[in-house]
Amino acid sequence: MKKILLFACVFLAACGHSDTTTMVCGENKVQYTMSPDGETLTAVINDNPVTLNIAISASGARYVGEMQNQSVTLWNHGADWIMFFNEDAPISCVIK
Repeated sequence: MKKILLFACVFLAACGHSDTTTMVCGENKVQYTMSPDGETLTAVINDNPVTLNIAISASGARYVGEMQNQSVTLWNHGADWIMFFNEDAPISCVIK
């Protein structure tokens, strides 16, 4: 019985980290999956895949990467998400 419970716990834990979240940032569709340790975000932004790595942030969680020769930042603080391309103005995101 213990082996079955252990297997179920491991299986459920592995499945729990494969959830994809969809949000809209301005005119950009973003789908992302966070790694189990929270160190990376695997995202698809307007059909373009990108891996974003956690970066130093004074507040919240900031993920940075490069997509099509431009830097991409997704910044989370509480329930709020903001996206930046290069050094352009911030784009507010809404989770769908």
